[in-house]
Order: sequence, then structure tokens, then C-alpha cells
Amino acid sequence: MGKKVFQVTLTIVFLLIMVLPVLQVMTRMLPEPRLSEKRQLTSRPGLTVSSFLSREFQNQFDAYMNDNYGFRSLMVMLNNQINITIFRVTR
Repeated sequence: MGKKVFQVTLTIVFLLIMVLPVLQVMTRMLPEPRLSEKRQLTSRPGLTVSSFLSREFQNQFDAYMNDNYGFRSLMVMLNNQINITIFRVTR
């Protein structure tokens, strides 16, 4: 019985980890801190037939999602804190 409960719990945790960032992008349910980056984040590309057929849209949308993924700023801040606290490295 204990093994089955562990497997179900692990499955639910895994699904939450996969689904929560997508929900955050769609709904912005939780406020995220703003990062002060030295670059401009990619804006959402417009979809046209020619950009889709030339695969330009796919590349631009990939860059957009990399910059605007749910909980990205929290993950960047967590990564920076781990680098400073554990590895004593700043970048």
C-alpha cells in the first residue's frame, strides 16, 4: 500500500511541475518579481503564412517562450542564489 501511495504522489508532483509553468503563462495567477536584465526580452512574434512556411515564426516563438516562460524570473533568482551561496560564484 505504501509503495502505491508513493507512486501516485510522485506522479502528481511531476504533473504539477510540468503544468504549473504553462498555467502561469496563460493566467499570470501569481505575481512574479521583475528582473533587471541588461537586455531586452523578446516580444511575442506575429504569425503570418510566409513566416510560418519559412520557419521564421517557429524560431521567433521559441525565443519568446525562452524569455517569457512561467516562473522564469523566480528560477533565475533561485539559480543566482544557489551560485552565490553554495558555489561562491557571481556572474
